[in-house]
Amino acid sequence: MYTQISCPNCGTPYTAEVHQVIDVGRNPELKAALLSGQINMAVCPSCGAAGQLSSPLVYHDPEHELFMIYIPQELNLDQVEREKYIGQLTREVIDNTPPEERRAYMLQPITMLTMQSFLERVLETEGITKEMIERQKKQAELLNTLITADSDVADYLIKERAKEIDDVFFTMLRQYIETASQLNDNKQLVPLINLQAKLMTETETGRRLEKQQIALHGLNRAAKETGGLTPAILLSQILKNQEDPDLVRILAQVGLQAMTYEFFAGLTNEIEREQLSGNQEAVERLSAIRSDLLQMQEEIQDQTRQILGEAQKVLETILAADDMQNALEKNINKIDDAFMYVLSGETARAEEMGPQDRLDKLNALRELLVSEAESQSPPEIRLLNNLVGAESEEARRQLIEDNRELLSPDLVAVIDALQEQAESTGQEELQNRLSAVKALLVEEID
Repeated sequence: MYTQISCPNCGTPYTAEVHQVIDVGRNPELKAALLSGQINMAVCPSCGAAGQLSSPLVYHDPEHELFMIYIPQELNLDQVEREKYIGQLTREVIDNTPPEERRAYMLQPITMLTMQSFLERVLETEGITKEMIERQKKQAELLNTLITADSDVADYLIKERAKEIDDVFFTMLRQYIETASQLNDNKQLVPLINLQAKLMTETETGRRLEKQQIALHGLNRAAKETGGLTPAILLSQILKNQEDPDLVRILAQVGLQAMTYEFFAGLTNEIEREQLSGNQEAVERLSAIRSDLLQMQEEIQDQTRQILGEAQKVLETILAADDMQNALEKNINKIDDAFMYVLSGETARAEEMGPQDRLDKLNALRELLVSEAESQSPPEIRLLNNLVGAESEEARRQLIEDNRELLSPDLVAVIDALQEQAESTGQEELQNRLSAVKALLVEEID
């Protein structure tokens, strides 16, 4: 839902999205948003001040049969109000769960007293223990200390606590940098970037990550220069970094689409060349790389076949149902990129080979999916879609008049982002429509 708030920093009123129900069975992306601290984060469009909105939260994970509720103490609710909130949120989750999927545990939600314990319980479902959480706390404390420490203290801490400065630590640091960059907070951004540069050269993990970045940059630069990644380019970059098995695997994962027969033929030729020159060490090293990459490719292909096979089963189940709408709702958590890929393939096959009744069902399912996606979109996004799709200025003005409560500078910012995407993909007609919509919105908002 959306709520109207006023920025505590500059007083600007604006609309922010608030999630009170996190049902990862229906919306798995909300789990990642919760754990990354992005749930109920409001950012003022005027001054950029950001803060977490205090709101009750219910969390439902059907896979782990976890159903819990957190009500912030700062809301100052008495026991009656708390019980009312718990009842309302519990009922909302149950009502949105198909009858055949409802379980007894849903009738007794666990009440968590703190947000910390709430998050720890969620993290346990990811296999993250309290010990791991405690380590990350210490890493966060170390990071915050290093940001403000003078040079001598920083040098001492980097050496003394080198084991804590690992991949997780660098991930935290990157998140800090991204947040400061988004908020245009140069006061925080500059010391963070300086700290990252220091750690890249003075820690083992930093040097390894910097080496990876250099290798990936080289791969991307070579691909851009030739108009795309080719098997020959991937092979040359892997040969350049052949003494680092981890780096070779990372390059192969990034360039997976170029790992074709031509790539392996080139790698085999290189092995034979080293063999003729008598360099047995290089022969063994490159042979091991070839075996490892062939195995990696086979594993990925097996996983892909399995994923597409499951998506095919879901598709056939929905198509065979007497009520496709109901079947789609029951399987909505299984609709992903793999499903859409299979749906597109089956639609193209039916258009070419028939039968017509299957094509009709596939098209009907596609329309249901579009409708479902629109219903899940925020009202502002639905309004924007309708404005772009309107065929006349009169129709657009009427839509604006009917939805004035949804107009905000945020909507214009979304249009700016969409225009950039449309320009990068050469969608001239969409660019023109977005420009027309933006002109009307700016006129109304001003």
